[in-house]
Amino acid sequence: MATRGDQGGSTMQTVRRVYVYFMAAVSLVALAAGVANLLRLALDQLGVALGIGLVLSEPGAVRQDVSLYAAMAIVALPIWLVHWWLAERAVLRPGPEAEAERRSWVRALYLSVALGASFAFWVVTAGELISRGIMQAAGYAFNGAGSVSGLLGILIVAGGVWGYHGWVRLRDHRAGELTGSAAWLPRLYLYAAAFTGAMLLIFGGADLLRLGIDAVLGPGAVIASGPWWAEPLANGVSRILVGVAVWAAHWGYAQRLLEAPDWRAQSERGARFRRLYLYAGAIVGIGMTLRGVADALTALLRALFGVSTASGAAEVSRSALAPLLAAVPFAAFWLYQRWAASDEARRYGTAPVQATIRRLSTYVVALVGLAFAGVGLAYTLGVLIDLGLGGSRTASAPADWWRGQVSQFSAVALAGAAAWLWGWYAARLALAADPPAEQTSTTRRVYLYVVLAATLISILSSLAVVIYRVLTVVLNVNSSTGLTSDVSAALGVVLVAAALAIYHGLELRRDLPVRPVFAAEEEENELALVMTGPPDADLDAELADLLRHLPAGFTLRPTRAHR
Repeated sequence: MATRGDQGGSTMQTVRRVYVYFMAAVSLVALAAGVANLLRLALDQLGVALGIGLVLSEPGAVRQDVSLYAAMAIVALPIWLVHWWLAERAVLRPGPEAEAERRSWVRALYLSVALGASFAFWVVTAGELISRGIMQAAGYAFNGAGSVSGLLGILIVAGGVWGYHGWVRLRDHRAGELTGSAAWLPRLYLYAAAFTGAMLLIFGGADLLRLGIDAVLGPGAVIASGPWWAEPLANGVSRILVGVAVWAAHWGYAQRLLEAPDWRAQSERGARFRRLYLYAGAIVGIGMTLRGVADALTALLRALFGVSTASGAAEVSRSALAPLLAAVPFAAFWLYQRWAASDEARRYGTAPVQATIRRLSTYVVALVGLAFAGVGLAYTLGVLIDLGLGGSRTASAPADWWRGQVSQFSAVALAGAAAWLWGWYAARLALAADPPAEQTSTTRRVYLYVVLAATLISILSSLAVVIYRVLTVVLNVNSSTGLTSDVSAALGVVLVAAALAIYHGLELRRDLPVRPVFAAEEEENELALVMTGPPDADLDAELADLLRHLPAGFTLRPTRAHR
């Protein structure tokens, strides 16, 4: 039992750590800013000496800048060294004090912020440098802010700060088990960086695919101070190169952790941020894929209804193919995320874990598809209701307007409906194969309750709009558009949301009676334990001895870790 003196000592240690790491962080920012600007000035002067650069500043101004930034670096360096030495001394000292320092949330927060901030600066400047290089090579008149020497200075300093703190984090990670904030704060950085790299990669791929379509079918109207293809090419290539480097480094490290020979493997396999990364990527992937498909269908439907702004077959083809091809990287990323989650569950998870991963993959697709389908269908019905009842919203607008709206949102509805049917059909097959397990699964219940909550909120808010508009007519309040146009969109939402609520409510009603069969199992308390021993120990015999001494109602289940 901790005494009051122990608690006071722990509080004092926390206060000390907050001071040490705060001063280290502040001085590191000043040091990095000073060194980056000194590098910028040195590179400017080197460029002038080599005849490849031009510095507009007067010599006196350059000397003044050197004095300022050198002073920043000279003052900040010893402050950072002293405070970082205090932090490192506690970690490198043998004994429980080193373990406490390594596991402290203050140290984890400092390392995570240092890694995240330097990572952000490095990504932005690396992308900017690559983009500028490509655009200038193509003869594009570039007007971006910031000098190349300044960007190089930031890139070098940010890379050095990131590399050093990354090495410190790896050293702490390998020294022994980390729990709590010491584990999840750096892990948050790891998967946020991996997600950023993946997004840069797939957005860059989409840019290049769109550029390929424009190169084949024509770019349309373009106003640029250089070749029309230079800017999209530079953006796409810079995103891909930076994204590959970032994603490969962070996701590759996360994958290697799964095979680590120590505690890190087990910790990583059950990490919530890892699961969040996998399913956030899947949601973004399927959502952007559906958006691309919907945009392609919109272009085709607009051409079919005679409301397309595109002139000629080539322009229509470009309008339809460009978003469809741009969706390919997102579809590939979604499929990869789905495969990665399933493969990880197959290699390291039990049968219930594998079933949960399968359900998540299925219901995520169904939920995203249903959102697209519901929004698209509701808006389409709203326009048709206004048109059928002679509302001013469509009556006063050109015919091309409502046809264009119907084309756009019916395309969204079709794309979403296809995804929902795919996911829901897979869920129905699983339900037919094992009804009790599926009907009592948490994933299915969450899906049904989320749909019910979303549809009921939509019904209530839309009915409120309808009642409000009706009362304004009853009370003789003027309306600029008329009652039909005021309520048509809300009525479309009510009709679609009510249909979805009834269907999913009936599904939930059929599932609820099955729940009591598994109530006893769900209420069991469970605590995971890990038994270790010498290399020659007979763990099975020791487990059998433990089982003989357990109280009534308690049990132990051995689980072998996969190597």
